[in-house]
This record gives sequence, C-alpha cells and structure tokens, in this order.
Amino acid sequence: MGSYDMSNSKRRGPRWSDEELTFDTGKMPREVLERMLVVCGKVGSEKARSYEAKAKELGCDFVSETRGSWVYTQKTLREIYDPSLHLGVLLIGDNKELPATRISHQKAYAFTDWFLQDIDGDGIPDAPVGRVFGPRDVVLYHMDPNIIDSDVAIVFDSEPGRSNRHVEALTRLGFNVQVLRRYRLEYNKILSVCEFILQFSDGVLTSRIHGTPDRWATHNGLILSHKQVSTIDFEGYPVIYSEACNTAQEGPLLKAFLNKGAVYIGATLDTMNNLEPFDDWRTCPYCDGWKFGFLDLLDSHDTVGQVKVAVDRELATNLNSAVLTEIDQIRKGTSNDLSTEHAVSVVEWVLYGNPLRCSVHGPDADFSPGRLIVDT
Repeated sequence: MGSYDMSNSKRRGPRWSDEELTFDTGKMPREVLERMLVVCGKVGSEKARSYEAKAKELGCDFVSETRGSWVYTQKTLREIYDPSLHLGVLLIGDNKELPATRISHQKAYAFTDWFLQDIDGDGIPDAPVGRVFGPRDVVLYHMDPNIIDSDVAIVFDSEPGRSNRHVEALTRLGFNVQVLRRYRLEYNKILSVCEFILQFSDGVLTSRIHGTPDRWATHNGLILSHKQVSTIDFEGYPVIYSEACNTAQEGPLLKAFLNKGAVYIGATLDTMNNLEPFDDWRTCPYCDGWKFGFLDLLDSHDTVGQVKVAVDRELATNLNSAVLTEIDQIRKGTSNDLSTEHAVSVVEWVLYGNPLRCSVHGPDADFSPGRLIVDT
C-alpha cells in the first residue's frame, strides 16, 4: 500500500479490496504470556475468580491486591516481581479498584502508574506495567489477545504535509502508512486491521490536535470521538499512541479503545512542547522527547511494555537533580504536586492494555530520530 495521504481526497467508499485488507492473526506465544504477573484489584469476587482462572490457564502468576493504595501495590510488586521470571505486570482494575499514584500540576490532578514501574526502589522505572479495566470479557481478551500481522500504521494529523517527520519515522519502521485528517466511517476497515495508530499534534495552537477524556479534536473541529472508536472492530490488538492532553484519563475515549481491544498509551495531564531544539530525545523532557523516544525504541525491544519503560527510564535518568527530587517527593508521599514541566512531561504517560504485546514495527525497521526541532 505504501504511504498515502487520504486527507484531501473527495473519493468516498473503500479504497482497498477485501483481499488487500486481509491479514493473518494469531495468539501471543504462551512462553511469553506465562511470564506475565497479573495483579488484580478490588473488582468483585466473581470477576476476580474469572481472571485467576484465566491466569492459571495461561500459566502466569496471579495475585490479588485489595488494600486500596498504590503504596501497597508497589510493596506487593517488589515482593513478587522477579525480572528473571517476569516480563511485565498487568494491573486489573480502574483507579478506584486498584489505585494509581495521584499527581497534580497547576491545580489539575490525574493519576499515573509511572511509580509502580520502579521495582528496585531507586526512583527510576525498570519494569513494564500495563493496566486494563472494564467488563469481564474485555479484561479476559486483554489477557490473551489476537495479534495481527499487517504492517499498517495510521496517522491522525490535523495538518497533513506541514511536517513529514512522523510519516518518515513510521515508513523507516517498516510500516505502510496511511494519513488521515479526521475520522470517517469509510475508514473503519483500514482502521480495523492496523497495528499502530499515531495521533500527531505538532503545529500551531489553532491547528494542532487537542485532547480531552472523550475525544481528539482541533480548536474548532472533531478528529475522533469515543463514539466513533466504538464503531471500529479492531482485529489484532493495535497500539494507539496519542500525544494530546488528558486522553489517558479513565474517560469515555480510553474506555472505548479498551473495550474494542486496543493498547492505549497517552498522557493523563497536559502535554508540552519543547521551545528549544534537542540533539537527543533522551535529554528532551517534553512531549517530543517521549514520542520520538518511543518511535526510536520500537525496533529495539520485544514488547511494547519494554519500549515504554525504556523511554521512561532514559528520560528520568537524564533529568537534573532538582526535577528528580520533585518526583521523589511523590514517591515518598510528601507531595502530589509537580511544579515543573519537565517532571510532568516524564511521569504522566500511562500504558493501558497488556504490556507483553509484541512491539509493533514492520520488516527491516531502522529509525533514529536525530535532532528534535522546535515545532510549535
């Protein structure tokens, strides 16, 4: 299919034959899933029994954590998680059923699982963690999803052509890239078979994509709503990455993606752009640092959870001591507030879905982002 910008086309209806959009799907290898540690919150005894039975079927470890604090969950993880046995942690339960860490910035607050990734206690993430919640059948699917092999990536870009950095990155990662300005019903088939969706937001304030817990939108138009997501039948557990503000809060948009069978990676607070260039994403504690770090490492790790925690780790390791101290105060429970953009931009990213999902890229993937420019 190559790389194609559908955003300016007036043609309606399917653009590809059914044969072109037919791809193999399969289950994740059992030797991978059996290395998952499942931590189940206070979801109710009937659901918990179902999840424990599924974990037993998969051969993975299962533990119940119902004490109602992220501190207890972290303690449990530090007691049980073994890097030589486990490849990642799947948390089951929403923030009420299995609490995350509260963070706030400029009087807005949200929650993050960033701190639960720190297993060895040094303040730096080191273990892949994902979270899923919702109806019983949804959670069971995320524990053992179907994986598609399509090499199709979708970009939602409100201003196609202004920057091709994201398209070039995905092309070098081996994807067939399709660029969409906004959702249309006619795109449901190509969306259903994609492996990766990138919501790209670079641009001036009046044209970039903004986020809320229920949609992606420009300042005056809709890009993708939770109701539209609910019409897409994902065939193979795609990875969704959004750099828009607030979309990883436990709202209608996130729930729709989880209910339809997708991994979602996004931010729970505002995302911020760098106002100066950076030679290396690892030293760029802003949205572009996280985004291009994620794209850089997709072809360097086996699972999406490993990619996510590796980006978190690299960015945290390169923070200055003052920002690390600010973050550490949250870890120690002496504060919930983050005053600096650097601290917020590092800890706000959350992975929803199974962190053991194999990393997404096509054949002969080879991408390095190079210098990060200023693009606001």
